[in-house]
Amino acid sequence: HCHLLLSPHHPFFAFAVPSAGYLLLLDPTRQAPSWSTLPLPLPAAGGAGQAFSPAAASAGLLALLSDASGHKTLLLANPITRLLAPLPLCPTARLSPTVGLAAGPTSFIAVVAGDDLVSPFAVKNISADTFVADAASVPPSGFWAPSSLLPRLSSLDPRAGMAFASGRFYCMSSSPFAVLVFDVAANAWSKVQP
Repeated sequence: HCHLLLSPHHPFFAFAVPSAGYLLLLDPTRQAPSWSTLPLPLPAAGGAGQAFSPAAASAGLLALLSDASGHKTLLLANPITRLLAPLPLCPTARLSPTVGLAAGPTSFIAVVAGDDLVSPFAVKNISADTFVADAASVPPSGFWAPSSLLPRLSSLDPRAGMAFASGRFYCMSSSPFAVLVFDVAANAWSKVQP
């Protein structure tokens, strides 16, 4: 439940500099925009020796993804308040998935897609896992929804990330080029090609 209490409702731009171990924050609400430097919230909450990298951001929250292959840990962090909340382990083992995050005042959705570890030596872009949390429900809830299948011949780039608009996540696929669309309500993916 604590992952629903992290959002600061204060707009800022965050630029991660993982190799340096900090975030550059730009506050656009001030008359003269100001920069701040905050250490990355690489947590003890993630477990001993586990490394995390920034993977997505929305509404003042930063999603950090565990670097180790396997069942990923996704941490939500508020870099302003320094609060951290780990989500339950991702149900599907993955290598380097693409991550999307959409946060609102009382809920959020996190998507972890592609790079399924089908064996210790191979990955395929087969599925996506979606975590849905809602503080407005009674009791407040958070759960991994059933996995959804990615469109055939999807080639996701985890560095490209995802964008969220009108209840859908969008991400790029290459070889062949397309935009993948995830409809959250339908828990279904589609492909839009030029």
